[in-house]
Amino acid sequence: MGAGGYPWARYGLVVELTARMQAASQQFGKTAMQKMIYLLQAVYGVDCGYDFSFYTYGPYCVDLSRDLKIIEHHGGLELNFVNSGTWGYSIKPGDKSFHFREKAANTIRQHSAKLDAVIEEFGNYNAKELELRSTIIYAYRDAKENEQQQSRDAFIELVHNLKPNFGLAHIENVIAHLDGKGFLCS
Repeated sequence: MGAGGYPWARYGLVVELTARMQAASQQFGKTAMQKMIYLLQAVYGVDCGYDFSFYTYGPYCVDLSRDLKIIEHHGGLELNFVNSGTWGYSIKPGDKSFHFREKAANTIRQHSAKLDAVIEEFGNYNAKELELRSTIIYAYRDAKENEQQQSRDAFIELVHNLKPNFGLAHIENVIAHLDGKGFLCS
């Protein structure tokens, strides 16, 4: 914990990611935040201090959801409901975002390249596509951790069962892409 009992490093990374995502073209909402933080931890090894479980929309962390409300309450983020087009929420830096980023300056500086990398690789995907990619990585790592080896076809079928709104060919292509990038290792 940081000064005052607040996990400033964690809060600062959330605010910094939000600020950097403003340049990406997709709406950045609660679902996308969950997936980007999961990917930052799982793929890029940045310990943001969150434990993810698998829920309907893929990897999800209750603590991150709570932290978004806390950070918003203190002016670090703006969360606005979008009731047209994509629906959902839009997350933007709040009027006191500088305070959160300043408190976590060392952590942000330490992980700056990894923040850039996760945004470069995943930042242009919408929430639905982030959901698929994070689900694939989560399911792969979960199977490996539990020593459940399976064929590529069986894994594609597993992901399809978890995400039936995606076609088998699309899932297969995304798995191949993620595997080619080395994101399905360790």
